[in-house]
Order: sequence, then C-alpha cells, then structure tokens
Amino acid sequence: MNNIQYTILGLLAREPLSGYEMKQQINNRITHFYKINNNQLYPSLSKLEEAGFIELQAIEQESYRPPRKIYRITPSGIDALKSWVLELPEVGDTDTFLLKQYSSWLVSPDALIELIRKKKEQHEHMLKDYKERISSFQEQNPDVNHPLFSTISVIEMGINFEEAGILWCNRMHEVLKQHTLANRVDT
Repeated sequence: MNNIQYTILGLLAREPLSGYEMKQQINNRITHFYKINNNQLYPSLSKLEEAGFIELQAIEQESYRPPRKIYRITPSGIDALKSWVLELPEVGDTDTFLLKQYSSWLVSPDALIELIRKKKEQHEHMLKDYKERISSFQEQNPDVNHPLFSTISVIEMGINFEEAGILWCNRMHEVLKQHTLANRVDT
C-alpha cells in the first residue's frame, strides 16, 4: 500500500465519508503537508475496497439523485493502519511521518512513546551530521555572492529543522508519559 491509501484509511478511521467529504477533509486537514488529487483518490478507494480494507455502502437519496456512496473502514483496515503508524519512516521522509502522526491516536501511548524515541534518535543523528558539515564551511566565512554561502544557509536550515524535530519529540514524550502515568493512577 502507499501513503495515499493509508491517508484514506486514516480519514475513515475517524468517521465514514463519501468521496466528496473525503476530498474536503483532505483539503482542510492534510493538504498542508501532503497533496492528494481526485485522480489519485478514487482509484485508491477502489484498491482499498478490493483488498477488504474499506467497504462501500450506497445510501438511497430522495428524488432523481443517484445513491450516495459512503466508505467505511473495516477491522482489517484498522489493523493495517495501526501497523503502518508504528513503522518508523526513513530519515528525511517527513511527509510520511506526519501522515502517520495523523493516525497515531489509534495506537497505545506506550507504543507511540517508543516510536517518538526512535524518531528523536533520527533527528539527533541528522543534527550531529549537519553540525559536523557546517563547522568546516563556516571557518571560511564566504561572501553572500559565493556558492558556499548558499550551502551554509541550507545546512543551517537543516539544523533548525532537526532542532525543531527534537523539541517536538521531547514535548510529545512528556505529553504521552503524563497520559500514561495519569491512566495508571486512575486504574
């Protein structure tokens, strides 16, 4: 399966939707970090239905309109989505990680804590790599019209991105840990 199909499962895990409603949800919630076009959506729905991950229900409408098609996720679709959420994407695949986080509410906080720990390690490794690269370049202190200036600015952006990722991971770890502790006290 691909990211588009998992995104569809993530939407349907929240509520049953028509194709039109799904496109609206994509535009409102997901398009900021991942694009899905109509020509990708409808073939993916067919593939998911064939695989048994979603089911289609036709709802009769009043008057001359054709039946409204509502898609629902199946238990096997939920299982597939949960498994996918817990797979750590490759380093640099931010889109996939964000898509997975959109459906992370389906997995246990303990499993999510472990995923966040691994993601933080990825960010720390990349941050170390960026800092090692930039140290030799900065010593040269290039003029803004020199190609090395652009190289340094891109690496600095990478450093900022990795630092932001680490901050996010730390925050998520604390939130999940507090939730887990609160639930243990309640039981």
